[in-house]
Amino acid sequence: MFKKSIFGQLFTFTMLVFIISFCIIGTSLYGFLGKYLTERNENDLLSVCDKLAEMTIAGKGNDDAVFKSFYKWNLNLVSTSTGTFIIILDKDGNTISSSGDEAVVSVKTEISQPILEGETKKFIGDLGGLFNVTMLTVAKPITIDDSVYGAVLVNLPIPEIHEIRSDVFKIFLTTTCIVVLIALLFTYIISGKMTKPIKAINNAAKSIASGDFARRVSVNAENEIGELGETFNQMADSIEQLEHVRRSFIANVSHELRTPMTTVTGFVEGIMDGTIPPERHSQYLAIVLDESKRLSRLVTDLLDVSKMEQGEFPLEMREFDINEMIRLNIIKSEKRITEKDIQLTVSFQTENQPVLADKDSIQRVITNLMDNAIKFTEPGGFMDVRTGLNGGKVFVAIQNSGIGIAKNELTHVFDRFYKTDKSRSQDKTGAGLGLYIVKNIIQSHGENIWAESEQGEFARFNFTLKPAKN
Repeated sequence: MFKKSIFGQLFTFTMLVFIISFCIIGTSLYGFLGKYLTERNENDLLSVCDKLAEMTIAGKGNDDAVFKSFYKWNLNLVSTSTGTFIIILDKDGNTISSSGDEAVVSVKTEISQPILEGETKKFIGDLGGLFNVTMLTVAKPITIDDSVYGAVLVNLPIPEIHEIRSDVFKIFLTTTCIVVLIALLFTYIISGKMTKPIKAINNAAKSIASGDFARRVSVNAENEIGELGETFNQMADSIEQLEHVRRSFIANVSHELRTPMTTVTGFVEGIMDGTIPPERHSQYLAIVLDESKRLSRLVTDLLDVSKMEQGEFPLEMREFDINEMIRLNIIKSEKRITEKDIQLTVSFQTENQPVLADKDSIQRVITNLMDNAIKFTEPGGFMDVRTGLNGGKVFVAIQNSGIGIAKNELTHVFDRFYKTDKSRSQDKTGAGLGLYIVKNIIQSHGENIWAESEQGEFARFNFTLKPAKN
């Protein structure tokens, strides 16, 4: 479980990077130290060879016992101070002297011959079985006037080099362990801090998936995770709103369908069982017909809403006169306007106002807005219809007097199934889909629609259309 989590993966990956990096550095350092110490000791041993060669040349031909003792003493002194074993050969390969109190050693001919021929050599090994430990041997000829007089072999035990390297490496390993422990602690803290908001988002997502749509996350980080938290909350807001719309949709559809169906069923049963007398059948059948038409309109509106939301509501763009469409609509509504004694004013900037739009869908917009205006205008009130050109757009404004719309409801009048409480009593036949469909039609044209109102005075609906090119 630990390895499968982001925290576990991040923590494991970071620690692996640290460990692998230190292993690579340690291996490189170990090899570099070996090479560096060997090369440095080679140079030091060459310097010792030069000094011993000078000392040997200075005593050339001097067989005095005191001098020989002094020479041996100096040889041992150099050997002790450098931690080396020294061998001095004559030109024939015989050992003249060697450091220490051991018996005079004998160097094999295959080793001494190249040196006595003038070559400076380096050996790593037991020098042909001469030593019982591995030695770093630097051998240099002793020359006088370009003639080889003998040879100097300075031998340094390799274990001493390894010991120095091991000491340095132990310090490196100790430091590495301390650094890794510190890195382990900080990685644990930082990984936990980075993954904590992700866990919070994950838990919130699970809560939302189980139906708790009010769940939100609090992420204060000013980075990508903080942006993710904000985006998640925005998504949760949208889901909560959609869930509210879904429940409202089901409730409203159920209510809107149940009411006319109950009426139709009740009246039909009353006619069939004789509760309603024959002379009143026509009256109640007319009501049944009206309710059936209402059901048909509701089903049509629901199908249109579904098509609009799925992008399957095609538009046939063509030129037509919006003013003429409004005139014809007013003529159709003349009886209702007259019955309510509504004072109607119509104001067109120009006699004709050609627009480019889908004629049938705009006809639906005009009809819906005009019907609403007539419906909610009080008897003896007024209506005002205007069109014109403003900012390169054709505008249409339909206003009516009446109770108006509250400011807190203006942003919701175009929502599905939305009805203000005050308008419910006057709007018995509507399902709350008309303005939603109107908004979608106008927006599908790439235009704007909005409502304005002063409560108790008026309500005005405005929308724009693209003018036709002359």
